[in-house]
Amino acid sequence: MDESLVNSILNLYKHKNWRAIVSRYHDHPDRSKLLWVFPTEENFAFLRDSVVELGCNGILSIGCGSGLLEWMITEATGLPVSGIEIDGAWWHCKYAPPTFIPLIITTPTLNSSTISLLRDAKSVALLFCYFNNGPAFAQYIKHYSGPVIVIIGPGYGKGVHTNPTPFEDLGEEWKMYRSQEIRDSQDYIAIYQRNHNKETKIV
Repeated sequence: MDESLVNSILNLYKHKNWRAIVSRYHDHPDRSKLLWVFPTEENFAFLRDSVVELGCNGILSIGCGSGLLEWMITEATGLPVSGIEIDGAWWHCKYAPPTFIPLIITTPTLNSSTISLLRDAKSVALLFCYFNNGPAFAQYIKHYSGPVIVIIGPGYGKGVHTNPTPFEDLGEEWKMYRSQEIRDSQDYIAIYQRNHNKETKIV
């Protein structure tokens, strides 16, 4: 990993200068080693307005990595964002990238505390950014009780694989609310709301 990139971003993080991070590094050649997407102020406002309109007052990010995006969302929108990751040993070792928010560590097969967290998230949106594990995604939404799923990832034709994609068929229980491209990157923020015309089954 480019240490100069990491150190520069850490310095801006310490000064809470998220605007400089997204403006300076969104097209850096090594940006994906720390974060896949660098939203604009317009993108952050779109995310905030969408989840608030749908009744959420916070966000829970699944597979948040370093938490840089989650920290910037909090700074840009005022919404509290928590992050879940697996493999606590990796994230606490000296080779891991820096973390920008406290991580909630879970297990690959969801443990009881994570399931309880998802069931209690009735006014919290669930965020998946460049997530790439379809079976795990299915488990998270199976236990999630809230009204909003946010999927950030590549659109059709970008040549990058994620699972789920932003424009996924999530079944009858979820319907697309709106979407927005991140800059002109072919990455998208897709907002899904729970379809209240269908019976909700939280396992």
